[in-house]
Amino acid sequence: MRIKLLLSILFLVQIPAWAQPALPDSTSTPDSVQLVVPTDSSLVQAEDTRRRLHPTIRKAIIPVLLIGAGITHMDDEGLFEGSRGLRRVVQRHYSGFETTVDNYTYYAPLAMTIGLNVAGVKGEHHFAEQAILLGMTYFLNKTITNNLKSMLDVNRPDGSNNDAFPSGHSSAAFAYATFFHKEYGQRSPWYSVAGYSFAVATGAMRILNDRHWLSDVLAGAGIGILSAEAVYLVYPLVQEKIAKGYLKKKQIGLMPFYGGGAGGIAVMYRLP
Repeated sequence: MRIKLLLSILFLVQIPAWAQPALPDSTSTPDSVQLVVPTDSSLVQAEDTRRRLHPTIRKAIIPVLLIGAGITHMDDEGLFEGSRGLRRVVQRHYSGFETTVDNYTYYAPLAMTIGLNVAGVKGEHHFAEQAILLGMTYFLNKTITNNLKSMLDVNRPDGSNNDAFPSGHSSAAFAYATFFHKEYGQRSPWYSVAGYSFAVATGAMRILNDRHWLSDVLAGAGIGILSAEAVYLVYPLVQEKIAKGYLKKKQIGLMPFYGGGAGGIAVMYRLP
């Protein structure tokens, strides 16, 4: 599996022309050394190569790598200590660590979204559309995470149950952080930094609390990012289809809902 992941990375990453080693000139002597300095044209060529990589693929690279890293670290030493090795380090140095803060930190991007809207700071979408996007993100992320937990049946490090992989807290934290980044990251990168900082802190505390393996958190982070990216990719298409029809006549309304441990998008139809 690690070999497949490595081959995937090599397939996705294209080395710019100016970064490739220059072939030695046939007229040069064996002792001569050539210093190749990238020209303006080669830099432009490298930038064009990067732009030609489809935006959807670029957005998927990081979450796919995180999910792949999580899979390769499942029940394995893996790289950089791995899941079991990291747990031994945590148990040795932070054996008495216990907190419930991680049950709330992943909501921080949502709280910041509400605060910014109240303060009049506009995001990429209207508040009503943000609610729809958030509801879609929640529904997709929750569906993927819960189904994987049920299918994979991985024991938690503390032995409390067998729904460890992937981490639901980490998945939600990175989904909400990506949602916040999509809405306010264009205004200032510090909004994105703040959102993802809470997400990283949530994942770290899940490990320190001995509730999750490293693999659970890595995969959860990737699934969370991918869920939000997928929703923002699909939403304009859905919006266009609906706007051309019933929404213009104000016959259909969409609203996210949550209750009894379940959530989704409610579709309301007004009779003529």
